[in-house]
Amino acid sequence: MGSMSPAAAREPEGQATPPPPDDAAVDEEQRPPPAAEPPPRPEVGGVGFVATSAPPPMPGAVSTGISFWVGSLAAGLLAAGSIVRSQPQLRDRFAAEVVERDPTTTLATAQDAASVLVWIMVGGLVLVWLVHLVLVLRTAGGHGGARWGLILLGLLGAAIVVVVQDVLADSDVSMIRDLNRVALLAQAGLALIGSIILAARPAGRWFKELRRRR
Repeated sequence: MGSMSPAAAREPEGQATPPPPDDAAVDEEQRPPPAAEPPPRPEVGGVGFVATSAPPPMPGAVSTGISFWVGSLAAGLLAAGSIVRSQPQLRDRFAAEVVERDPTTTLATAQDAASVLVWIMVGGLVLVWLVHLVLVLRTAGGHGGARWGLILLGLLGAAIVVVVQDVLADSDVSMIRDLNRVALLAQAGLALIGSIILAARPAGRWFKELRRRR
């Protein structure tokens, strides 16, 4: 048989020549499939994971004590507003008492001194209120030092409020109708109850557990 001619060896004109293989596609096909990631271990977030650093839930003793303190703060705002509203009456009453004890003092001088005294008492009550507010917020956040500060200053503040209400007491008005005294006594009483509850052992255990986990 004779050898094939060059014309016969050529491919038919209607058949397309396949393109050369793409190196990237070949590498992608030959690349082994990625290994499956192992499931997370329980100690780092897998099934059965328990966060040991999570804070324990707030016990009822702490929430109750803070609730009493919130009520005390509300009563303190009411007392301050009532004293400011009755400032003219308090000024005149204090001035009359000063003139009665010292007739040489003029009424205008006594009124000025009484007005300054009333505003000093209001400023002191507001300052105590702000300190208590900061301590209540920090105690609710789990700060043990703020808890003891709230307990100690709460007892001291309650005693101061009782003295202030005695100074503001009007002998001509019954205590039930004297809003200044009612609000101040409510503030002192609620603060005292809240301090006693926060000083109890269940509250102390919760703050100790928080300190241990931090």
